[in-house]
Amino acid sequence: MSNKTKHAELEKLLKSPGWKILQEQMETAILQAAYQMVDQRGMALEEIHFRRGSMWAARRFLDLPTQIKAILENELLMDAALKAEADASAAASKTDDL
Repeated sequence: MSNKTKHAELEKLLKSPGWKILQEQMETAILQAAYQMVDQRGMALEEIHFRRGSMWAARRFLDLPTQIKAILENELLMDAALKAEADASAAASKTDDL
């Protein structure tokens, strides 16, 4: 699958109703986990760290499509710049031959 196709598919995912539902549910779960940490006074330090790690991972999951899309956009721009440079170089070598 090309980078252009991957980018288009991620765009469709981010705009889809299914992604919006998943995002809302994950954000609700993250918020509930934060409230539980506040409400439970005698929580062990290890459990606090575990829950914080779980919330961090959930947030990173929600950001993943946007991050991958940005990486693909950069790669597409780099490919276009390299192609333009190669075309300019080829055109310059043709004029040198004349």
